[in-house]
Amino acid sequence: MINTLSMALFYAFSMVIALADIEEEEVPRVVFAAAFPVFFALRVGWGRFPVQEAAVGLLVGLAFFLLARLVSRGKLGLADVWYSALIGMVLGPRRWYGAVAIACACALILLLASGKRRVPFIPFMAAGSIAISMIQGW
Repeated sequence: MINTLSMALFYAFSMVIALADIEEEEVPRVVFAAAFPVFFALRVGWGRFPVQEAAVGLLVGLAFFLLARLVSRGKLGLADVWYSALIGMVLGPRRWYGAVAIACACALILLLASGKRRVPFIPFMAAGSIAISMIQGW
């Protein structure tokens, strides 16, 4: 029951920040400052998600996207880094990889098909995280 509730809230949160990223091209940091403790409590406290898996997922998501931000010289937004860490914490490291793989594939297809040089990435990460959690089931 709590896993279903926490994932429904995560899906709703993901859609809201995806829309904000599309419309405003930014997501305020305060949103993530509130989201981390809420989703940690939902997943680990009440949902009995292993704290080690949440911590490793958070660190994996944070490390990979911080590295990507450094390599791209800041072209990857800081909100993308924070959301990646949140996905890792909520889904765990294995599902994080799947979510990011789906996100990258979809973003690449859109970039190639549209000829654009830049697209907001949070909507793709949101779609990837929702897709991988539905594919692998809860």
